[in-house]
Amino acid sequence: MQMSRLSVSKLNLLISQELSLSPFLRRVEVEGELARFVRHASGHLYFTLKDDFSSIDCTMFRSDAAKLTAPFEEGDRVALTGRISIYEKNARLQLYARTMTPLGEGIYLRQFELLKEKLAAEGLLDPLRKRSLHPFPQRIALLTSQTGAAKIDFIKVLRARNPLVEVQLYPIPLQGDGTAEAITGVLQSIEEMPFDLVVITRGGGSYEDLREFNDEGLARVIAQYPIPTLCAIGHEIDFTIAELVADVRGATPTEAAQLSCADVYSYLEQSRSSITSLLKRTQDRLLHMQEKLRFEVLDNLRFSFLRQSAQVSRRAEELIQGGRSSLQYQLHTHSKMLEQTASHLESLNPLRILSRGYSLVHYDGHVLTDLKRLHIGDTIENITAEGRIISQIEEIEYELQ
Repeated sequence: MQMSRLSVSKLNLLISQELSLSPFLRRVEVEGELARFVRHASGHLYFTLKDDFSSIDCTMFRSDAAKLTAPFEEGDRVALTGRISIYEKNARLQLYARTMTPLGEGIYLRQFELLKEKLAAEGLLDPLRKRSLHPFPQRIALLTSQTGAAKIDFIKVLRARNPLVEVQLYPIPLQGDGTAEAITGVLQSIEEMPFDLVVITRGGGSYEDLREFNDEGLARVIAQYPIPTLCAIGHEIDFTIAELVADVRGATPTEAAQLSCADVYSYLEQSRSSITSLLKRTQDRLLHMQEKLRFEVLDNLRFSFLRQSAQVSRRAEELIQGGRSSLQYQLHTHSKMLEQTASHLESLNPLRILSRGYSLVHYDGHVLTDLKRLHIGDTIENITAEGRIISQIEEIEYELQ
């Protein structure tokens, strides 16, 4: 049987058709390093994808190239999806890429620096626009994983510093596509709620794990948020964009808890010391004034010794009376000041009620106000003036109406 003779064009077309029919080559995913990377004026991308032993020519058309979000360049490691075909004019085998995603840290670092420079130019990283945190917040919104160690570490440290702070947990994903959008959604849903502080935290991870926290949309929401924000994404040295635009940055979830509120026990101890020191200074000043007055009277008596006794007596009486009035005025003024200071400090004391024998019950991170939320076997936390008591419920009795 005689074989039919083909033209070059028909041969190339036949090869192209055979390749297009292959179920394995219609959609492939391949990784490698970019080389000979060219952005054509038309918007198409032409490049080579290579590894240590082989290479393949690649094309990405303008419609797909316009969807890329990272600044790719030669030397980047990437993953491509696309189809295998040939350029029929010269039968050159090509990979027609549809998507391109970065592999490794280099591309993420460049993308990070570009966004950082952009936001800095807009003033969103300026320390002068950042708000200071209230030392004694009443309610904190905690955005982290429901089951991660970050939640446990944050609440444990916070409770040790101030057991009266109410923490409301809002579970969020911590990595992967869609994380930035999910966090943005939660932030927008609670921005009008009466929180004193919003904390976003997670443990450490690779640049790829944390890349969603470098999302521009999320950064802008945090930068313009109406409630003070604290971000602790878990890197001791490296920062994420979310941390840079937040009002306060913490290196770890533990440090986030330390920055969220002042230590109420240390504050009360410092207040007591301040009052004691003020009382001591006031007493010393009054004693000094009394001694000074006594010597002044004696000096004036000696100076006036040769004068008539009536004049001496009158002058002495005037000095004593004047000194007594001055001393009484100083004592009254300092007493009022001490009373006002003590009253103000007492009003700030969140443990005032607890010191009278009461306790505060926490359940699942919140102040317990409804017994119907409890079940046999649940664990509750009793906060007293002297410490914390962890209890497990064996029986629940409701008050008879």
